[in-house]
Amino acid sequence: MTAYRETVDTLCQLVQTGDEADRCYAARTLGLLGDSASIETLIERLRDEDLDVAIDAAEALGNIGSPEAVPALIESLENDTSGEVCTMVAIALGKIGNTDTIDPLLKICLERPEDMEWNDDWDTWWDVQKAAVLALGKLQAEKAVDHLAALIDDEIQQDMEPDILNTLIRISSTGEAKVIERLQNRESASIHRRRAAHALARSSSTDATKALGRALTDPAADVRAEAALSLSAQNAISYLGALTLLLRDPDGEVRQAALKAVTQLAQNSDNAPDIEEAFQEMLTDPAPEVRTILYSMLLPVVSDNPLSEENYQAVLDRISDTAAEAAAAACALLGANGNTSAIPPLLEIVDNSSAHPMVRKEAATAIGSLGRIDAQVLEVLEKAITDEQQVVRLAALAALMELEKSGLIAQADDAETPLPRPLDLIMGALKGEITVPQPPAAAPVEVTLDTNVHKEEDPPEESDAVVETAESGLDLPETPAQIVAEGEVTPAISTLDAISMANVETMLTKPHPEQEIQDETTMEYMEIVEDNKELMRRMRSNRKIDAQQDIRRLAAHVLADIDEAEVLKTLIQALNDDDAPVRREAAESIGIMAQRNPQLGGLSDAVGTLITQLAIGDLDQKIVSSRALSYIGNRAALAPLVDVLKAPEFTLRIQAIDALAHLSLNSQDPIEADHMVVRDVPPLSIARRLMECLEDHEMGVRVAAAKGLAKILEPLGEESFTRKAVEKIIDGVTIGTGEEARLIGRALRQFDTDLANSILLAQLKQADDSVKRSVYIEMIEELLTAQDNPEQAA
Repeated sequence: MTAYRETVDTLCQLVQTGDEADRCYAARTLGLLGDSASIETLIERLRDEDLDVAIDAAEALGNIGSPEAVPALIESLENDTSGEVCTMVAIALGKIGNTDTIDPLLKICLERPEDMEWNDDWDTWWDVQKAAVLALGKLQAEKAVDHLAALIDDEIQQDMEPDILNTLIRISSTGEAKVIERLQNRESASIHRRRAAHALARSSSTDATKALGRALTDPAADVRAEAALSLSAQNAISYLGALTLLLRDPDGEVRQAALKAVTQLAQNSDNAPDIEEAFQEMLTDPAPEVRTILYSMLLPVVSDNPLSEENYQAVLDRISDTAAEAAAAACALLGANGNTSAIPPLLEIVDNSSAHPMVRKEAATAIGSLGRIDAQVLEVLEKAITDEQQVVRLAALAALMELEKSGLIAQADDAETPLPRPLDLIMGALKGEITVPQPPAAAPVEVTLDTNVHKEEDPPEESDAVVETAESGLDLPETPAQIVAEGEVTPAISTLDAISMANVETMLTKPHPEQEIQDETTMEYMEIVEDNKELMRRMRSNRKIDAQQDIRRLAAHVLADIDEAEVLKTLIQALNDDDAPVRREAAESIGIMAQRNPQLGGLSDAVGTLITQLAIGDLDQKIVSSRALSYIGNRAALAPLVDVLKAPEFTLRIQAIDALAHLSLNSQDPIEADHMVVRDVPPLSIARRLMECLEDHEMGVRVAAAKGLAKILEPLGEESFTRKAVEKIIDGVTIGTGEEARLIGRALRQFDTDLANSILLAQLKQADDSVKRSVYIEMIEELLTAQDNPEQAA
């Protein structure tokens, strides 16, 4: 007997003799395996005392799809009092597709069984009814058309109109005619006509298309809009002209729908009218939502078919639109259009600090796309690097990078000095050469002292004192303030801090308990609290970054887009920067460059610093350094990465595992690459260390280790070691709650399926409780249901 056949037999036995959890899990897996040998066993469970088991059995029979199960399913549909069971039975009958099921499905769709149970105030028959309607559609039950059409307007029943309309169209042309009739009935509420128009999008018949075409003149705007979208879904190119006229509809919602429809149909038509001409009037549409959609839809078109001068000017006039989204879309369209005369007004937008940040960002991006480099462009973008808005700073740096890669220098012949490269500005920003302008210092406040000090023997007259007080605007207290001794005054603090201090003082006044409770649950809870506090500290530290740091960090981020030795050298220097965010971003960018181009010269110069930061950096720095080292391909990083497997932070351990798996398979030969590797770590040694990680208390580490082992062991051909690894991977799932069972099951697909299945099956038979068995069943399900196993069809 093969391992697969033995698995099916074992699952069938569990369905018969296991507890409720066993029966549910086994039934579900048998259904997904689709093996007909399990049908009889599953049929017996349709009457299981546990409703969940009966539901899972019905679902499994539907997934198997054999007509052999139809009589038993019909019997259950007609006699079971549980609405949940009957709902799943109806779904299963629809999947199987046997015409013998039409009558019982239609009956339960129209008549509520008297003994069917309610779930509090919810009638479970409603769920059965809906499932039966959908099943009748799959069965294309012609005899159900009139009944379903009448059911739509049955006010006693639930609102199933959309489902019934879709079912009618699916059944036949007769059913479709019922839907068309509802669309054309202008005496009914517009919601019914709109739903009919929406349903007809599923049809490809000429009658449906004609009905939708006539609906373009419906008095209700929502119906016209839905008809336009449905015609687009039908790819009704013959109605492109009518939809173009609808672009002038007085309702903005209709114009939006027509715009989407015309664009879609024009892309599919060889003889479509000029899109730009059709959209000309809409370029200045009063509704900003319409303009936004139009500009976005023209983006992929204008690169090959630029806007006419008139339409170009219409879009250009809208970059200062008060509607930020429309103005941003206009800027993006100008960038794609390619007309460099748009650069000066776009520069004005970028330079306008009062404009919306999103608009300024798109304007800067457009300037980069237009690809023209001159003194004004560089000046404005350099200034934008120091903008208050981060999104503008990043867009300016990205635009400079785009200009560096594809821009054309436009410099006057009489220029005294050559223009700097955009790349020089970016690297200058990283080096701190571009600084945020400081606000002007406030003017000093002049204080005039009254030299006419009154002496005790010569007090001012009372009337003078009153006048002076009134002029100074001060309200004097009626009673003198209390004199306090030095140290009695408490510094001003916030209300929240004051409350906290009061709580602390209250706590300090109470006697300490003689013994603090520190049971295992409490300790675990406190560990979670501390982990969350550390996470929040890291998140806050990432937010606490001033503009100058952010400029340098963003510059390091943008530099990852270009492979140049000077750029790499600058990033390597930034690895030793005083600012942690700059160091992290530099390491991240070096990793991206290495991933894109592992042969880039000079990458190994970063290895030493990255290894150092892997050992002494903060958590975020260690993670990005680990990732960068994995892509550089220098085996000198293997030993330090192995050491990181003992790190207290589980996120770092996961990253180290991923890095080791990648580096062990994608490293360069140390001799050929002239790498100095003091302590090499062969793949099998790495695999042994990953085996130890399978006992880690963190689920994510165990899953990462399983995936890493699969990658490392596949090319080694170590059968004995591989078997031990698979056994330990499976055993590791039971260390925790078993929640990673499905993830591990997918990871096991990378090993020999028969080997993994035989080990899982042995563990399943030996498991002493249903919790463990459910874990093994889930792994078996994930392992086998993704395989094209010929025995499943046997």
